[in-house]
Order: sequence, then C-alpha cells, then structure tokens
Amino acid sequence: MQHMTMEDMTWVELETAIAKGSRTAILAVASIEQHGPALPLNTDAILGRGLASALAEELGDALVAPVVYPGCSDHHLAWPGTLSVTAEVLGEVVGGVVSCLSKAGFTEIILFPSHGGNFDPLRGALPEIRAMAADAEIVDLLDFRAVLDAWFGVLDRHGYGDRTPPHADIIETSMMMCLAPDTVRSERLERGFVGNPELGDLTGRGLDAFTENGVLGDPRGASPELGRDLLEAWVDYAAGEIRWRRAERPGRDSL
Repeated sequence: MQHMTMEDMTWVELETAIAKGSRTAILAVASIEQHGPALPLNTDAILGRGLASALAEELGDALVAPVVYPGCSDHHLAWPGTLSVTAEVLGEVVGGVVSCLSKAGFTEIILFPSHGGNFDPLRGALPEIRAMAADAEIVDLLDFRAVLDAWFGVLDRHGYGDRTPPHADIIETSMMMCLAPDTVRSERLERGFVGNPELGDLTGRGLDAFTENGVLGDPRGASPELGRDLLEAWVDYAAGEIRWRRAERPGRDSL
C-alpha cells in the first residue's frame, strides 16, 4: 500500500485513504533515552515506526500514525540525553492522539509500546484512553511477556540462551541493524549486565543499579538477519492477536 505512514501524506491523501477503507491506525509509543554506547537515543522511536510499518504491510488495511515520544524513562535518567514524562502525562498525550485519530475517521487504533517502560503506564491509562477514542476500537498490545516470548523464541532458534530483559542488547541491536544500520556504532558494541532481575526492580531502582554502560544483555553477535527474524516474530504475534480480537468483535470479520 502506498503512503502507509500518515506523517508523510497530505491531508487529502489521508482523507482519501480513510474513505477507501484504511480505517485502522497503528500507534507506537516510544521514548528518547540512552541505549548504551552503540545505539542512538531515538532507538525506540525507530523501532516503533519500523514495527508499525511492518504490521501495516501484514494487515493490508492499516496506516501508521506518528510515533509518540518521549515516554516513561525515569529508570534511564542516570545517563545524559534521556527524556522522561510521568505516567499521567503519557496517558493524557496518548488519549489526545487517539481522540484526533477517531475524529479523523479511524474506527480501529492498534496501540503498542516500543519501549518497555511504557507498558505499565499505558495499561493503567487504558480506561481513559478508550474513553478519549470515542467510537474507535482500541486494540492494545500491552502484554510484555508475550512480546518477550516471541523474541526469546527467535533467540533459541539462533542458539542464544540469554534471558536478560532486553535493552541495547542483541535483540534491539539486531533490529536496528535491519531497520537503520547507519545508526549502529558497531565498533562500540559491548556486553552489559547479564542476569534475570524482576522488571519492577529495574524500573524501581534504575538501570544504573545494574549496569555501568546502560546495556542489559550482550549485543555482540547481532546481525541484520537476526533482526529480520525478530521483526517477523513480533509481526506474527501482533497480527495474530489483532485478528483474534477482530474475530471476537461483533460486526467485524477477521482478515
């Protein structure tokens, strides 16, 4: 589908696309935060747009909304460049965006975080976000464990056994090598903290309690090929969940 990304379209093109049936918007909620010495501060925004674009291709009836950022990144503030907002502010901003999308004519909004710290805040704000969406259906992809299971399954197939919660690791680095290879400082890839702490511990204490370089996991061995497989695994998970939700919804056939 041509012009799947809303911000690259004119309002006339967008209005025409909606009138022709592209009434699903995919909304990624990202961050601006440190991603170790090898990845840029806008890593989650790049990943969010890339994941959303791949999902739009798979669904065939969706457009990619502008990525929302910054997000909830207090646990990264020990490193310069990180920007963070409160959970309340993030919920209000996302609610405002879905309200605009609904008024524009979108009847379904796929909401997903491309930053781990946004899952809980968005889950907490869902009632308000759904209210702001008016007549549009919100399909929330807020099961972080399901996302990790999809990605760890790919690592298993490639022979990697690490189960450290991913940040600037082999997962994110590989996807960035696939989506935006010129942004990866490959000569600076280095191992960070490797272990399996509780996610609440990471966000509560801050990553600097676990890692000096801002990395969780080991990005060495990352590759574009692994990144492609990781992207495809996420799209398979997301598309399957969306189609299941559509099948359960009265008046909407699954794709």
